[in-house]
Amino acid sequence: MASHIKCPNCGIYNTDKDYCTNCNTLLSYQKKRELAFAKEEKERKERERINKENSPSLYEKYKNHRFFLVRAFVKIIHSIWMAFMAIGMFVAWLISAVVA
Repeated sequence: MASHIKCPNCGIYNTDKDYCTNCNTLLSYQKKRELAFAKEEKERKERERINKENSPSLYEKYKNHRFFLVRAFVKIIHSIWMAFMAIGMFVAWLISAVVA
């Protein structure tokens, strides 16, 4: 069965069309939702990109600081954190290897 949709812009009835034959206005609700979703997804990715650029990590922020003590402190803390994470990953691997 054919669907008849009245164009909200010009008032002409269209049969099984996504766009109005008279004024080329988008009529399909499904396409409207898809376009809105794509637009929201693009905006969300842009916000994430901006947030990532605007908020660097503590290490990234201070690794090239002009004072030597600040650079040294940040690199020591970063090294300790990396060692802690490596030990944690090894323990997790060891547990999973023993269980399997």
